[in-house]
Amino acid sequence: MRKRQAEALTAAVDLLRMPSKVRAMRSSPLPPGISLLLRLAAEEADASSEAENANKRTPDAHRDAAIFFIEQILLATDSDAYRVLGLDVTATTAELRRHMAYLLKWLHPDHNGDPHKARLARRVLFAWNELKSAKRSNGCGSRAQAERKQRRANNPMRKRPIVIASRKQAPHLRWVNYRKRQRARFWPF
Repeated sequence: MRKRQAEALTAAVDLLRMPSKVRAMRSSPLPPGISLLLRLAAEEADASSEAENANKRTPDAHRDAAIFFIEQILLATDSDAYRVLGLDVTATTAELRRHMAYLLKWLHPDHNGDPHKARLARRVLFAWNELKSAKRSNGCGSRAQAERKQRRANNPMRKRPIVIASRKQAPHLRWVNYRKRQRARFWPF
């Protein structure tokens, strides 16, 4: 494994050793090699052998460091959708899908009964849906989406009339009431 790919693993191990670095690491850009951490959390066999070659620790230590990094850095409450999936704005849809699949393999409520992990899985799915729709609409992210919503809201053809249920302003209700009266006159039952 290349040294550049091992940067995320060494950052995760350092973070597990010194949890006081969490705040500083949340504001810094993500190190390369996040996919290895996601694969370690999802318990893929080849990922543990790659991590062992890069860093001479036990597979459990690697997995614990990867899980701690993912929970504290990627799934932090102030993380945007790209950071939740462990990527940046330049990521393709295939990379987004792959990272989402690794995260859900680890967090899925059917595999573990922890309600905290179920909440994290919901956050991953929310981030995936947000990015998927932005990529699908060929927008440049949330700004283009917000502009599109604003244009739709200001479109006069989309404005719906206010329905008031009085007889004078809603002639269709007069017709319904007329039919009811006619039925009542000729149909006594």
